[in-house]
Amino acid sequence: MIEFDPAKDATNIKVCVAPIERNAMPTKKPKPPPKKHEPDWAALDALTDEEIAAQIAANPDAAPNISDWSLDDPRVRIMVPTDVKAIRAKFGLSQQRFAKTFALKLATLRDWEQERRMPHGPARTLLQIIDREPEAVRRALGPKAKTARKIRKPPTSTPKPAQRQPAARNRRREA
Repeated sequence: MIEFDPAKDATNIKVCVAPIERNAMPTKKPKPPPKKHEPDWAALDALTDEEIAAQIAANPDAAPNISDWSLDDPRVRIMVPTDVKAIRAKFGLSQQRFAKTFALKLATLRDWEQERRMPHGPARTLLQIIDREPEAVRRALGPKAKTARKIRKPPTSTPKPAQRQPAARNRRREA
């Protein structure tokens, strides 16, 4: 039997280690760095206004030219932002409490406050009323007052008239 003494035989031990899951040499070519797009400024400077207008008109994704629009045009709507966060802060309510108090969706309130969306139409009007007359809105949205219910009297029993069948039906059966 052969005995192993680690202190004595430590130099004679050979350990076989499996390679770490990669090769010594890379098998893939390194990707070249992406090329930066540099516009041809000389060509852009050489474009005339008519050529630029023609390119804009040909591109369906380009925004329309609004430089010549009049603010008096009825199709133009000027949006004055409503500071929903300031209205809510005026009452010292959390978003959740404000939304519940004034019957608003919490997600919609957050969108308005973070300016991802703007309140339009009736929602904007409601916010203006909340800002100026919050108690009126609370009264309008509060629980309805219970009114006395009318008690219905059971209908009096009246004899129903005898139902007659049309004469034409009877004649067919008799024939």
